[in-house]
Amino acid sequence: MAEATQFDPDRLRVALDHGEVVELDGGTLVLDGQESPSVVLRLAPWRARSVARALEEWSAASGVFNRASRPSPDELDLSRTLELAASVLGDGDEPLLRFPRGDYTVPSRQRLAAVAVLAEREAGLSAVQRLALVDAAAWWLSDPAGGQELAHALIDGACAERVTAEHVYLALITPLDQAE
Repeated sequence: MAEATQFDPDRLRVALDHGEVVELDGGTLVLDGQESPSVVLRLAPWRARSVARALEEWSAASGVFNRASRPSPDELDLSRTLELAASVLGDGDEPLLRFPRGDYTVPSRQRLAAVAVLAEREAGLSAVQRLALVDAAAWWLSDPAGGQELAHALIDGACAERVTAEHVYLALITPLDQAE
């Protein structure tokens, strides 16, 4: 490892005016089977929500254009995940739950936990599919007439293994004080 006084061009860290940090930490990602360097972006929750909303608007606008040089102009998965994470960290607003059905909504931390379980255990689902599955199950769980069975059936139908479906469902229904 380089001494603190030495400049390492592979491990750069830039702090921005509002406390955000952009960092080259030497980490990598595997994209389409190929290793790629990664960029780490650290944001305050309010800033993550702002970036999430900009990405969501970009996704809507970019649908008009088709650029073959990019694999996908859709940043919806990143937008929705940033929005959910900002909400978990106390940005103030809950992420949008499309058309809530009753007074109860599944808290953001539980929704993010369910997405994380899917990300870890269901390699066949894309990021957007994981988010959509969790949002749909959360929507059913908000049904005042009792949509628990339908939420569970939806998750069970999307998961390759029953044990994964159980973990996802439990992540959605376990209150924060019982999460441990």
